[in-house]
Amino acid sequence: MVFVTLFTRLKNVHLLKDIGMVPYHMYREHGFTSVIVTNRNDREYDYLEKEVKGLRLAFIKGKGAAYLIRHAGRIDVLNVYHLNLQSFFLLWLFKLLKKKGAKSYLKLDIDNDGVRRLLMKNPVGWVKRMTIRAADVVSAETGDIYRRLKKIYGKKLIHITNGYYTTNPEPERFFEKKKEVITVGLLGTKVKATEILIEAFVRAAGDRTDWLLRLVGPVTPDFRNPYPEDGRIVFEGEIKDKEKLRELYRRARIFAFPSRHESFGIVMLEAAACGEYIISTEGVPAAKDIIRTTGYGAIVPVDDTDAFAEELKKAMDTDRDWNAAAETIAERTFERFRWEGILDRLAEKLAE
Repeated sequence: MVFVTLFTRLKNVHLLKDIGMVPYHMYREHGFTSVIVTNRNDREYDYLEKEVKGLRLAFIKGKGAAYLIRHAGRIDVLNVYHLNLQSFFLLWLFKLLKKKGAKSYLKLDIDNDGVRRLLMKNPVGWVKRMTIRAADVVSAETGDIYRRLKKIYGKKLIHITNGYYTTNPEPERFFEKKKEVITVGLLGTKVKATEILIEAFVRAAGDRTDWLLRLVGPVTPDFRNPYPEDGRIVFEGEIKDKEKLRELYRRARIFAFPSRHESFGIVMLEAAACGEYIISTEGVPAAKDIIRTTGYGAIVPVDDTDAFAEELKKAMDTDRDWNAAAETIAERTFERFRWEGILDRLAEKLAE
């Protein structure tokens, strides 16, 4: 059985995210021959050597239509991402060319604004709805969006959450949590709302000098830290070393994610797997799923600096046993959001 993910923008980093993890675990746990079809966007795809060994890449030029015309008859499952024109054309082309019994799987990777655009009564909304119509199986990543779309699309739609990459056979343990807040992402973009996090941290910390805010990730050229002299605000830069990033997650008590919108935000899972208390916004639907699972965290309105600062302050002021809480958070995240087992429902649906 051949499982083909057609994603032409693949980079090495994607191999440890859902784009790589879905085909890899369909290979490892469900016996598929898994191939990602992509343009060559990185010089090397190092994760193929160890982390996703057994997953194959096929390099093409163009958007994938020519590949499907040549190879559709060999594909048992075609997997594409997102509600866009490329997915629209690929799914309808595969529908015309596929062999008997073959199926297509559309992973929506959708946020609240994406749902709004899906339901618009205009050509954009029509293309998105027709994209879903062309797929045999469609999945949403977060509970609230799944329940909302399930009312419209019924049995075609399933809930497949995202997971996080780990090689550990057991949850993280033995924490020594420090008075640190951390965030990870492309800092300074409008989506990430970095300016809100910095302002909220300064307000919440007040005169305290024993708390740090660590900001991990590349910074957009036009972003300016409004408090450049505050030594409690540390820009760590981009960290590609997974073990180094893991150690920063293990140290911090709070993971702050003030994004204005996200389809998921896998960094929240990485943080929760290392025992962090999550503070995020209503624009990040996955935050609700993670906090429901762990029992720890808070969600505030988008763009509400006061509310974000208040939740940070509450967390800073609490006298909870942070190390014990971290073990609970890590264990519950491990049980629910490791990639192992997440795709069982997809395999069942494809076999129906």
